[in-house]
Amino acid sequence: MEKNVGQIDRILRFLLGIFLVWFGVFILNGKEGGVIGILVAITSLMPFYMAFTRSCFVFRWFKIHSLSKKECEMQGEPYQKSEN
Repeated sequence: MEKNVGQIDRILRFLLGIFLVWFGVFILNGKEGGVIGILVAITSLMPFYMAFTRSCFVFRWFKIHSLSKKECEMQGEPYQKSEN
């Protein structure tokens, strides 16, 4: 799996995940069994997953990344063309 999510993007995705959990559980009453709140809290797993794996499937579709120049130097460009 290609790492295409940079450090700043990872932090923002993690914070978005925390916000969605909070919003779903406390604001939309997920803790009391509110269906929409539970769905929002479950949906928050996607930003957490992308933050921890450093991979975003949407970025992969469009062949873009949010890696800084320093991160690209350390681990290489995520979408290099093969020389066949």
